[in-house]
Amino acid sequence: MKKQVSLVLAALLSCTLLLSACSGGGGAASSQEPAGEPASQAGEEAPSEEPAGSGEAVELGFLDVMPSPERTEFLKSQLDKFHEQNPNVTFTYNSVPWDDAYKKVVSMAASNTLPDILTGDVTFMLALAPMGQIEDLTEMWEGSPDYGDLSEATKAASSLYTYEEKVYAIPDGYQTQGIFVRTDWLEAAGYKVEDLQNWNWDQYFEVVEKLTDPTQNRYGIAFRGGGNGFMRFYEYLASELETPAIFPGDNDTTILEDPRAQELFEKFYGLYKNGQAPKDSVNWAFKEMVEGFINGQCGTLNQTPEVTITCEQSMEDGTWTVLPFPSKEGAQKKVLLWGQTAGYMVSANCKDKEAGFDFIRYISSPEVNLEYCKAFSGLPLYKSTLNDDFFQKGAMKGYADALLADNLAYLTQPTELTQWGYFLSEYAKNETQKYMTGAQDSATTIANLNSWLKENYAKDIAGK
Repeated sequence: MKKQVSLVLAALLSCTLLLSACSGGGGAASSQEPAGEPASQAGEEAPSEEPAGSGEAVELGFLDVMPSPERTEFLKSQLDKFHEQNPNVTFTYNSVPWDDAYKKVVSMAASNTLPDILTGDVTFMLALAPMGQIEDLTEMWEGSPDYGDLSEATKAASSLYTYEEKVYAIPDGYQTQGIFVRTDWLEAAGYKVEDLQNWNWDQYFEVVEKLTDPTQNRYGIAFRGGGNGFMRFYEYLASELETPAIFPGDNDTTILEDPRAQELFEKFYGLYKNGQAPKDSVNWAFKEMVEGFINGQCGTLNQTPEVTITCEQSMEDGTWTVLPFPSKEGAQKKVLLWGQTAGYMVSANCKDKEAGFDFIRYISSPEVNLEYCKAFSGLPLYKSTLNDDFFQKGAMKGYADALLADNLAYLTQPTELTQWGYFLSEYAKNETQKYMTGAQDSATTIANLNSWLKENYAKDIAGK
């Protein structure tokens, strides 16, 4: 296949307004956003003995596609700090709301007006790399002095940003799945958190069952029956079968054709059908799941680290934590779903490509990456920083410990399928809901899902 891509994303997001890459005005990072504040003042770092890039004065455009007030402040401060160390490089900061970003960035690429440096997820990379609009970063990435400190999880995750075996984006951090649990419920049911640090799927199902008490409106799991809910089943199926791919071989045979798939399908969706999840969770997606956990209706929640912030704000200390993701008992590999992240890219039209590379080296360094991940509950790229105290206590420890394991197998998604996003958000949702509500049996459901995957394999992958 031309696209050698491994994706872990809860779902692909598809999102002709052109943004200008540069503007006048001095300073480390000026802003073109109408409501934007000037970038923070530069820090106290001494200028580098050797100027970045060519050494010539240059103003680079920087575009962020995932802005928030906190993220914008952080990025502007890093642009300022890089400028102080490299006075020949100044920046113009722009952002575009996520929901509009994909169309705008692709439109910019088509008109050759991409900014010099930009952020984006795998959908952006897959659109821009085949067009020749972003730079190959493989040599820069693998030649970094910190490359040897990258966690194995990061190395696996970085293949997400690979097109035709070349790296085109450098991750800014990433997320993976963990199981949020009500520790007060666990203790009442006779469990100790420390005894579940290496739990398997059988223990997980047992815990969910024991935490369920409909008479108190308590359920063991915040079940995702709505859009992208198939991913929760897929990660369980892949873990139990030790087969971390929809298409395990170089053909259209799917993981759903394994003889054990139907039994595992029934067991997983039995969490809902057997009453261990609220009845209305047949339609739950991210928001409803999180609310179900924090409001005391559900005892477990399968989610990524950003939800720790919500829990800290909404729940009492000592009533919750995060356990590492379960694995198959006795498995040689622990299958994990690599979560959503952004990456840094350098435009093929960058006015000073070496300066662009130098900035990405800077913002991806262990020190800056650690600062970023602490601020936004992401998971850092490096083994040394995963061992930082911040990630070795409290709710983040469950995530960090999972990623420090040396037997990880990363769950991939078939991003070559152009309608994979539709499959997750609509087709698979509709089919599994038919089973959950009793309108369709498991054999028919699996057959329909399998047929869709094979048909789209033939359309998008076969012969390429």
